[in-house]
Amino acid sequence: MKQLTLSIILLFIITACKTTHMENNAAIKLCEKTVHDYIQYRDLGPVENYQALFTDDATFSVPKLNIALSSSEAIANRAKNALMNKKSIHMITSTHIQQLSQNSYSNVAHFILHLSDKNTPDAQKKIFNGRYVDTLIVDNGKCLIKTRDVLIDRMDTLP
Repeated sequence: MKQLTLSIILLFIITACKTTHMENNAAIKLCEKTVHDYIQYRDLGPVENYQALFTDDATFSVPKLNIALSSSEAIANRAKNALMNKKSIHMITSTHIQQLSQNSYSNVAHFILHLSDKNTPDAQKKIFNGRYVDTLIVDNGKCLIKTRDVLIDRMDTLP
């Protein structure tokens, strides 16, 4: 009887661990999609889809450019203005998402950004290399960006 009880407990523990691992993998896949959707919506819109990637109280900062925003609305307004005036091409080169707590994840994604002025085609173009350092929240089947710090490692100007 004792051996049967131990076997049942062990089976329960293994099942619980496997279920938790599968749920964690699903959440990480969901967050990977959010990170990749970010660059698509940031480059091409629509702004409503871009804004929907952030929590209402999200923060977004680019310390090297003195940018600090603190709501999904402010973040979306900045993107809307940029979409009208700048052509951007983002590329994510790697992501590393890790679970922090039950519904909270961290992410570091390396990116390359090509930026040019839509209104002045002859203007110099800029290339940025850097990292997105994120806190992501999984809630109701969505992974949302709670905080995004954009760390620019290199900035180059092309003629």
